[in-house]
Amino acid sequence: MIADTDSQDEKISIVKKPLPLKLIFALTTILLTAYFMQSSISQWYSSIPNVEINTLTIAPVIRGDLIRDVAVSGKAVAAKAPQLYNTEVGKITLLVKPGEAVTKNQLVAILESPELNALIKQQESTLDQLSINANRGDLEDKEAKLDLESNMNAAQSSLNVAKREGQRAEIAHKKQIISEVDWLKSQDVLADAERFYKHAKKRVILADERMTFEKQYRQFLVQEQQLILDELKRRHQALEIKTPLTGVVGNWLVAQKNSIAANTAIMTIVDLSEYEAELSVPEFYADDLGLGLTVAMQISGTDVIGEIIAISPEIKGNQVKVRAKLVSKSSIQLRQNQRINARIEFEKKSDVLMLKRGGFMGSFAGKFAFKTLDNNTAEKIAISTGINSVDYIELISGVVEGDQIIISDYQQFNYAEQINISD
Repeated sequence: MIADTDSQDEKISIVKKPLPLKLIFALTTILLTAYFMQSSISQWYSSIPNVEINTLTIAPVIRGDLIRDVAVSGKAVAAKAPQLYNTEVGKITLLVKPGEAVTKNQLVAILESPELNALIKQQESTLDQLSINANRGDLEDKEAKLDLESNMNAAQSSLNVAKREGQRAEIAHKKQIISEVDWLKSQDVLADAERFYKHAKKRVILADERMTFEKQYRQFLVQEQQLILDELKRRHQALEIKTPLTGVVGNWLVAQKNSIAANTAIMTIVDLSEYEAELSVPEFYADDLGLGLTVAMQISGTDVIGEIIAISPEIKGNQVKVRAKLVSKSSIQLRQNQRINARIEFEKKSDVLMLKRGGFMGSFAGKFAFKTLDNNTAEKIAISTGINSVDYIELISGVVEGDQIIISDYQQFNYAEQINISD
């Protein structure tokens, strides 16, 4: 039997070393700090800011028709406000004053142009010379035609004589009174006379044709000069400047009795019976503009409906100029360049949820809002928006009709998920 090894084993006693005093102190400090800070940390994580109700603006979610529009401003301009121009160089005399009423075709200014007057006299003298030359040419043609007709008559007389001599020679030749040579000679004389007469007759005919052309040419010269003179007289008549419509004189654009260049604007005539609105629209809405869009205008406290009839093809100063005519008739008295506030309506939606516009749109880009749960609390909710007008914003999701939404700025509590509302 083999004995165990108990007699060979040695019992070793373990001596436990105490923890260092500094480590014990540090652990105790951490535990005590965590214990006392637990409530403060809990309160910090679960803190809810208190907001006074008088700093908030609350509006309900409503259902109705929403019009996407933009607020613009502009001025009233006369639909017909032509500027009058002079056509010549000269000294201007204005016959009406700004603000004075005028009627159509009324004489409003006279231009004195010595150069044009002198040019008219020169052209009148040239016309008289051409007329005299034309008459002289007619007399010369008649004289030349008379000479040719005289030559033709002489040739005809010679032909008649040659015919009689030929007849006598023919009879005498048959009776053998004259020789055949003399008879042939008489036949040659007759042939020459016939040839001369034919040539003389043709000369008269050709002379008639030439004289006709020459007379037409002289008449054309006279007519051309007459047209030049008529144009000068028309220009002279245009020195009397008349108004093309009934209205009032707007402004003088030149000084009285001044010497002015040709094609200078003299004055403006304003037709007070019809006005249009000239509006400035921000460049951002340029692609939404279109002819026929409705414009709601307010002029002197009166609502007026208009319609866009013209859109400028260019952008100046980040603005697009549009013209709108007044569709609805109103008894208001407009003045040139009178200020107008207007709204251009781009789109209309019926039966949509909408909320009054406010500063909250700038806090979360329209993706979140604070909805009041009761009189004392409000929580952050996710929303989605659609079109917007000057006053309202369309809400597509996240709310129902009747919800109360804080629409003022969220800057003081935009990191909170919930707020307390206090008086």
